[in-house]
Amino acid sequence: MQGAAAAGITAAAGCLGGGGGGESDRVPTDVEEWPPENLESNLNMWNWYDSWAEWAIDAFGDEFDVQVSNTGFSSPDQWYSQLEAGNSEIDNIAATTNWVERSIENDFLHEIPVDVMPAWENITDRIKEASSYQQDGKTYAVPESLVLYPLTYNDEYFDSAPTSWGVLWDDQHEGNLCMWDNATVSCQIAAMYTGQDPIQPDDFKEIEEVLVQQKPLLQTYWGDYQQGMSLFVNEDVVAGPLTMGRTYTARFQEGAPVHYTAPDEGAMYTSDLFVIPKGSPNPIASLQFTNWASETENAAKLFETMGYQPAVDISDELSQEDAEFTNWPDDWNLIFSETLSDEVRSRYDEIWTAVKAA
Repeated sequence: MQGAAAAGITAAAGCLGGGGGGESDRVPTDVEEWPPENLESNLNMWNWYDSWAEWAIDAFGDEFDVQVSNTGFSSPDQWYSQLEAGNSEIDNIAATTNWVERSIENDFLHEIPVDVMPAWENITDRIKEASSYQQDGKTYAVPESLVLYPLTYNDEYFDSAPTSWGVLWDDQHEGNLCMWDNATVSCQIAAMYTGQDPIQPDDFKEIEEVLVQQKPLLQTYWGDYQQGMSLFVNEDVVAGPLTMGRTYTARFQEGAPVHYTAPDEGAMYTSDLFVIPKGSPNPIASLQFTNWASETENAAKLFETMGYQPAVDISDELSQEDAEFTNWPDDWNLIFSETLSDEVRSRYDEIWTAVKAA
């Protein structure tokens, strides 16, 4: 989960399943006018923004008289494997862009009639342009949030925000640094540090060399989001990669002296999107939920509970403190996390195995 570290938590406000456990006779594109009529009585979400999902279970369920459940997950392959096997349970997924692309290619998703959904207009042009969710003129997902992978740092330790990923190779901070135990994230940071394109690097040997050089300076590689956040909350480390959402939680909910920045070399970001998988037993309730979640006040709740920047413009809903935290400077060099080629993904995995064993 991007929220809690635990996997597989199911928070159910009602029974699982709907429509007899098989796909409804209707599909989302049958909805030609808003609001859709005759919603199914159940909705089964797989949303890894766990705190927001817990709130949405009651808020959406009460407003539309739908019994809602949510199954958390720690890795997208958990829901993707169910789609590969033939989905008959999941109605709505918070899916990361590259997994959405794979799902579209394999015909796992329903087309979504965004033209009739009032909340579609709330999605900002910035994220509509950044995300990849359309094919042959058809739309298969609705953006939920932007997920930034910045450099997080202790703002009491540093006089100002570090301007380079090189801070993670600076021996004056030896023992107070961390890296994410993630082949792609860590290799892409090393690629940016060495001046390479993190999507199409041209010197894999250099990436491996600098990651091996960095290893003695680190206190640890963190494995899950809770562990990563705790390193900063407990002030065990002063700099390292962490998501924007976890940095927000550490700062405003745990009182940690942390902030985040995009170094001059760049920072990666992606998007999470709502999708309705084929086989959904409750596709019309899922469509209504997708629209509801994209309404401004409900999107604002996502930021309030999770710290991730919603796909919707919530600037009028933010406190001054939150606005200052979430407004990314226009001159930041942000790099969209495009799906890696099989070759790059394989080389990154090989590098990471070698670095961990070194």
